[in-house]
Amino acid sequence: MSLIKKIAVLSILVLTSFNWPLICRAEVFFNPNSIISDHDLTDYQSMTLEEIQKFLENAGGTLDTYQCTDIDGRKKLASEIIYRAAQEYKVNPQIIITVLQKEQTLVSQPPKKSSQYDWATGFGCYDYRKPVQRFSGFATQVDRAAWRLRYFLEHPWEFFYRAGQTYKISRQKVSPQNSATAALYNYTPYVTGNKLFWSIWQKWFVKKTESKFADGTLLKAKGDNGVWLIQNNQRRPFYSKTVFLLNHSFKNVREVSIEELKSFEIGEPMTFPNYSLVEASSGEIFMLIDGAKRSISEKIFKAIGFNPEEIIKVETNDLTTYKYGAPIRTPYPSGALLQDKASKSVYYVEEDIKYPIVDQSILDVNFPYFHIVKAESKYLSEFKNGEPVKFRDGTLVKTTNEPNVYLITQGQRMPIPSEEIFDALGYQWSAILIIPETVLFMYPLGEPLKI
Repeated sequence: MSLIKKIAVLSILVLTSFNWPLICRAEVFFNPNSIISDHDLTDYQSMTLEEIQKFLENAGGTLDTYQCTDIDGRKKLASEIIYRAAQEYKVNPQIIITVLQKEQTLVSQPPKKSSQYDWATGFGCYDYRKPVQRFSGFATQVDRAAWRLRYFLEHPWEFFYRAGQTYKISRQKVSPQNSATAALYNYTPYVTGNKLFWSIWQKWFVKKTESKFADGTLLKAKGDNGVWLIQNNQRRPFYSKTVFLLNHSFKNVREVSIEELKSFEIGEPMTFPNYSLVEASSGEIFMLIDGAKRSISEKIFKAIGFNPEEIIKVETNDLTTYKYGAPIRTPYPSGALLQDKASKSVYYVEEDIKYPIVDQSILDVNFPYFHIVKAESKYLSEFKNGEPVKFRDGTLVKTTNEPNVYLITQGQRMPIPSEEIFDALGYQWSAILIIPETVLFMYPLGEPLKI
C-alpha cells in the first residue's frame, strides 16, 4: 500500500501497542533526513547583535574585528552584517554563522587568504566553473545566503529537493523530512557537506544534556498515547497521526517513564512542511502556508509546479490548528516577476496584484536574482493594479542633475547635507545609485540626516 493510501485511511493519533528497538544509542547521530527543524532555520531572534559579537570574539577567528561595506553602503562589523541579514530575511543568525564556518572556517580560524572573505558562504560558487563575480564580497555573501535559505522555504516548487520526497544523494537514499532540511540540500547537494554543517551546528548551538536518547528517537510515556520526537534535547509533540506517518513508523516508538519524558523541554509541535498540499475528507484541497490553510484548485497548484501525486490525504482533525486563509487564486502566492511581452514592462506579482517596476535600478536593487517570466498582456490585465515598487530601505541615490545624495528609508528620501556627515555615517560613495528624477520624486522629502 502506498504512503498516500495509508494516510487516507488513518485519522487522529491513537496509539495501541508497539514493538521497540532493543538498543538505545546514547550518542547523538547524524540523520541525513532531518538535519535541522524548520523552527531552527527561521528562529531569527535566537541571538541579539551583542550575543553575535560576543560569540565571534570567543570563537577564535577574525570576524569579531572584520569590517566591510554592507549592501546598504555603510561600513559595519561582521556581526552587524550577520544580524541585519538575519532580521531582514527572518533566518536564524546561528544558521548563518554555521554556514560561514562550514564554507570557509572564518568563524574559528583567521583566513589564509583574503578571498575567503569574498566567498564566505559559498554563494555563487560552483564545482565545475568559476564563481560568479557579482556575488563576491563578505556582505553580499552573507546577504545572499540568508536570502536564498528563506527563498527555498517560500518557493519550494522551484527547486529539485523538496520535503517528503526521496532522492539519491551522495550514493545514498535521502528523504528530507522538513523544508529546512530540503533547503540545506538545495544549498549544498551533498551528504558530506551537510554532515559537516550538522556537526558544527550540534557543537555550537545545540544544548548539551546527559541523555540516553539520541536525536530522532520517538518516545511515549507509559499509560499515555502521545508520541514525541526527541530533537536538539527537546521533545516535540505529534498532534496528528497523518503528520507522524509522513516520515515515521509506530514500530519505532519507545515507551519510557513519565519522568524520563519530562526531563526534556517541550519543543515546537511537529507539523506538515510549509507549502504542503493536503486534501481534507470533504475533498477540498488546501495549501498550508505559515499556519494557515488556503484553498487551491488543481489548475492553480499545477501552474505553481505541483502535481497531484504530492497531495496528502488528511482528516479534519489534522487541520484544526490551522486557521483559514484567503484562497489562492493565482500561481504567485510568494511573489514573482512578470514581464509584458508587448510593452516590456516588468511587474512584481504577488497573489492577485501586480506592482509596476518603473525603473531598471529598482529591479536591480530589489530583485537582483529573480527570474523574469514573460506573459501576455491579456493575462496581466487580469491582475489588480498595485502601487509602484520602491527601493528597499537603506538605498543611497542621487540624480545626474544635482549633487544632493539621499538615503531611502521608511518611504522617504532623507537628504545627507554634507560629505562630512556622509563619511561620519559610514556610507561608501561607490554605493550611490544614479536614478532618474521621476523615480526620485516618488519619495516625499524627509528631514536631513544628522549626527
